[in-house]
Amino acid sequence: MPSPIQAIAGNPNLERLLASAHRRLERSGGDLQGCAVTVKDPSGTERMAIDRLLGTRSRSQHIRVSLERLDAELRQRTGICLLELVEEVVGPVRDLPGTRRRGIDLEEEMWSGVLAHPAAGRHPELAEWLEQVRRSGRWRSDPDFRRHIMGACEVLSRLPSPVPIGRSRLAASVLGSSHALNPTEPVGRLVAAALAHLVGSKQVMHSAERRRIWASMGVDGDETSSTVLVLGLRPVVCGPLTEAARIWAAGGIPLPLSLGALQREQFKLEPHDSIKVCENPSVLHAASDRLGPNCPPMICTEGNPSVAAAVLITSLIEQSQRLEYHGDFGSGGIAIGNRMIGAMGARPWRFSTADYISALDRPGDSGKGLLPVKGRVPSACWDDDLAPAIRAAGVEVEEELVLDLLIEDLQGGQHHRPGS
Repeated sequence: MPSPIQAIAGNPNLERLLASAHRRLERSGGDLQGCAVTVKDPSGTERMAIDRLLGTRSRSQHIRVSLERLDAELRQRTGICLLELVEEVVGPVRDLPGTRRRGIDLEEEMWSGVLAHPAAGRHPELAEWLEQVRRSGRWRSDPDFRRHIMGACEVLSRLPSPVPIGRSRLAASVLGSSHALNPTEPVGRLVAAALAHLVGSKQVMHSAERRRIWASMGVDGDETSSTVLVLGLRPVVCGPLTEAARIWAAGGIPLPLSLGALQREQFKLEPHDSIKVCENPSVLHAASDRLGPNCPPMICTEGNPSVAAAVLITSLIEQSQRLEYHGDFGSGGIAIGNRMIGAMGARPWRFSTADYISALDRPGDSGKGLLPVKGRVPSACWDDDLAPAIRAAGVEVEEELVLDLLIEDLQGGQHHRPGS
């Protein structure tokens, strides 16, 4: 003859009651006080079994059962409590409220760690983006979000890179995988979204915009196809690539020099008074048109210097060549100048406060070259007064406005001393 416990546990007519009790106990964390369950539309045999268990005679369509009363009846009849019975019949009772509390505590701990990360100190605007991510709640669908967001912070704490670096190399050095910053990878998506917020872009999913955003932080998105534009570069011949560069220089035509070429052969130059470096291709093309084969060595970064540009410039500086850099007088141009002059060792070329003020008074073609300042103008590492002067004037001066002065320097081979 089965024991009272076995009779209850093995009664199929009590299955729905005990399953409902199990679910309710999980939601309450095992607390019985004030808890009840309802067995809807019970069959005749179910009603009879429940009434017999509770010592009642129910008449309503649905049977509502107080868990405190059910627990008391079980203790009296069997000597075990409701919690023990449902765990034996249905399975372990989880403490869902406790799990939620622990989850909330872990989330708070995670976000506190994220907000205290050096990346948030390096980029104060990052806190707003992190709060947006937190409020969205979409991150909860990623079981490895903690690891991914901390990885993203590690990358962001190293940006902008003072010296251009390939995205795959950055990923490998920080995250241990050269593919971790690909746009399809979790950390890659997080970093791209964070950078888009920092630069005020809304087109993070557009591949061209992603490349522009990465470039603004000194990261080359496609290191294998990285190039640098040069003119008049006549390296000492040590192979077919350096020989080809001399031929292009003799033709007075700008040459896109690939990273592979720079890595394959050493581009060593004879000593020069200076090698001019500019930001915009229009300067290089104008020099090509006016000076042709007589143009002295020039390098164009085409905006943020690529990895190829960094390799060439670093190599020339290590050869004790004097490189002089000119760029746009504006937020982007000053940021690039800080990399070129502060981090890579170039010297300013017509890139001082005096040069900026002088350019403001130059006649323009319907205002060409004078544009409202975009974004925050960073301090110039080579001239403390330059950024305040640009902020005060509120306009940027593009290289095209002083193109004739730059060409004069190239024609005469004279160093521009004032303000340098």
